[in-house]
Amino acid sequence: MLPVYRLELPTPYSVGTVNAYLIYTPPFTLIDPGPDIPQTRRVLNENILNLGLSLDQINRVVITHAHTDHCGLAQWVHELSGAKIYLHPYEWQKVTGNYDFFQERLPFLLEMGIPDDVLLKLVNNKDILPPPYITKDSLVEVIEGEDLFFETGMFKILHFPGHAPGHLCLYDPEEKSLLSGDFLLPHITPNPLLEPDPENKTRRAPSLRQYTVGLTRLEKMNLKKAWPGHGEVIENVPELLRSFQEHHLNRFKTILNLLSPDKKLNIYQICQLLYPGLQGFEIFLGLSEIQAHLDVLVEKKQVIAWLQGTVFFYSRVQKQMAV
Repeated sequence: MLPVYRLELPTPYSVGTVNAYLIYTPPFTLIDPGPDIPQTRRVLNENILNLGLSLDQINRVVITHAHTDHCGLAQWVHELSGAKIYLHPYEWQKVTGNYDFFQERLPFLLEMGIPDDVLLKLVNNKDILPPPYITKDSLVEVIEGEDLFFETGMFKILHFPGHAPGHLCLYDPEEKSLLSGDFLLPHITPNPLLEPDPENKTRRAPSLRQYTVGLTRLEKMNLKKAWPGHGEVIENVPELLRSFQEHHLNRFKTILNLLSPDKKLNIYQICQLLYPGLQGFEIFLGLSEIQAHLDVLVEKKQVIAWLQGTVFFYSRVQKQMAV
């Protein structure tokens, strides 16, 4: 049985705290060390010391996905300990320099019908922290199916895209437990973020399709416990999975009800109807969720996408099939 310790760390974001995890058996492994702010450095160091270790004794760092709240301190831990940083290759470009979050997504945002003033504010709405930076020589590529061995057990590396293209989960087959990162969270459904497909950057990653496929995969694993990236340990995994599937089915129906064969709307117009009053980065999250659901509905031939000029509009088909 692997000894897993949850370390609750502060972030400067509205999501609140983030969970790092220490696997307290050699090789000592730290999962998602949190954002790079002084308070988080202090709290992480205190947590590790209280467990009888020091950060320079960490042998390995694993990043579930390269979002700032999860991986900002990875390089700092590497510099203290020499620990290599394990990350899916789809996430490397986000941490090795010159990555611009909104410039990567701008071609897709321009297709949504966003007014110029709103788009300008959105693109200029920079993260309050600088992008995480990790030196390439400290990174180790890790992909689906690989094993992380410890003296007292092992984790199987599983690739679960949807919230991020290179999102990883760590599965303990003996305990039937999962370190789920942001793929499973106890109180909110993870956002299927708008992102270029790492295999072809001219198209969107099929975030929601990948996410729902992952939910179905997890249902078949009969998990007993999940250790999430935010919030408390999840003990009722099957119930949570059912609620997430139901959430997305309801969102499909809500979006379909806004459309008709004679009524075409673009992504921004739908966002204004579903989520009036969004501000700042929340606008991007709302647009991402609507685009992801519409991509699935278009794929299922329940919605038609019409390109008018440079903007896509969406209308419902005459005959509906089950989602």
